[in-house]
Amino acid sequence: MAARRKRAHDATTNPPASLRGHVSEAGRLSLPVELRRAVGLERGGPVRIELVDGAIRIRTMKEVKDRIRALARESGLTDKASVADFLGWRETERSSEAKAAGKR
Repeated sequence: MAARRKRAHDATTNPPASLRGHVSEAGRLSLPVELRRAVGLERGGPVRIELVDGAIRIRTMKEVKDRIRALARESGLTDKASVADFLGWRETERSSEAKAAGKR
């Protein structure tokens, strides 16, 4: 019995790369607890679902945000751009578009 508990604990901290699941007729998929714990979704939360090369990929929103931040850091844009900068640029662009439309 102790060996079984140890295996369950190991599966929780290091889940297998592949687990069997089931999709209900209503389309609901239940994620095994080992996977939810591994990615910090024990109590649920928002996820991003993508179709990638015919496979369904599920990522936590935290993972998505972390990846976006990493890409911004790698590109060198973190010090040069902000939401306020983008909104200011977009407002200027919108005004230019409105003026150009008025001249037609």
